[in-house]
Amino acid sequence: MQSQSFQCLRTFNDSDDVEALAMSPDGSTLVSGSWDKTIKIWNLTNGQLQGRLAGHRLGVTALAISPDGQIIASGSDDETIKLWDFHTSSLRHTLENHAEEGRKEIACLIFSHDGQILYSGSRGGSTYYWDVNTGKQLRRWSISGGSLLAMSADGKTLAGTYTGTFIVSNLPEYTRRFRVETDYDNPSLAISPDGETVFIGDYDGNVHLWDARLGQELSSLGGHSGIVKAIGVSPDGKMLASGDKQGGVKVWELDSKTELCTLEGHSEDISGLIFTPDSQTLVSSSVDTSIKVWGIK
Repeated sequence: MQSQSFQCLRTFNDSDDVEALAMSPDGSTLVSGSWDKTIKIWNLTNGQLQGRLAGHRLGVTALAISPDGQIIASGSDDETIKLWDFHTSSLRHTLENHAEEGRKEIACLIFSHDGQILYSGSRGGSTYYWDVNTGKQLRRWSISGGSLLAMSADGKTLAGTYTGTFIVSNLPEYTRRFRVETDYDNPSLAISPDGETVFIGDYDGNVHLWDARLGQELSSLGGHSGIVKAIGVSPDGKMLASGDKQGGVKVWELDSKTELCTLEGHSEDISGLIFTPDSQTLVSSSVDTSIKVWGIK
C-alpha cells in the first residue's frame, strides 16, 4: 500500500464555508452543511447538486445520515437539531437542548447502529441521546462527556472528547469504560471500524492513537504544521486521513504508521474527511467553500 496515492477527481463549489460532511450508506450521495445555513445534497459521481434543505437560522455545523439512509440529521449554531426525510426533504422533527447549561451550539451528530437513537454533542461539552422516531430527549451524558463523538462500526463502542477529557463507553449499556485527562486539547476525533483504536487530533499537528479497551496511548502520527481539524478512517481500517488548519490533508497507512501522501488543493481549514464504503475514494471539505473528491491512483 505504501506506493498508493490519491488524485483529485472533481471539486464541488459551495456558496459559503463548508462546515460538515456526511455520506449515504451506499456511497452514492454526499451531504454538506454550510455557513449559509443550508444543507446541500450532491451526487458523488458527477458532482451535481441534487437538492437543498433550508430551515436553520445559523450555519450548519454537524451532519449525520441514518444507517438505513432514510434520515438526515443536521445540527447548527442556532442550537437546534433537525431531522429530515432523505427522499422527500420534509422536516420530521426539530430538537432543542433546553437543559444545556453551557454553550448549546451543536458540534457533532451520530446515529446508533440500529438508527433508533441520535447522539448529539454540544459546544458546552455534553452529549444528549434522542429518540429518532419521536424527537424526544432520552438522557444526557454528564458534562465533559464529549462535544465530539465517534462510534465503532458495530455500534458497541462510543468515544467522546472535550477540552482534554477523553471518555470511552460501552453501548447499549451506556457504561463508562474509562475516562482519561490528556495533556492536550482535542479538536478532532475518530475511531477504527473495529472499535479497538481511537484517534485524537491536537493543536500541535499530531494524531494520537489510543487503545479503546485499556485507555492507553499507543503511538502518534506527526507532520501537520498546525491544528488537526478533522480525521477520517477508511471502512476497511487500513487508512487514516487527517486535515489541518492550513488546508493540508495527509493519508496514512495504519499498519505501518507511515504517511502515504499529502493532498494539496484546499487553502483553509479542513472541516470534514470521509471515505466511501469501498475505501477507494476520500472526500474532503474546507471552509474555503470547496469539497474535493480524491481517488486512489
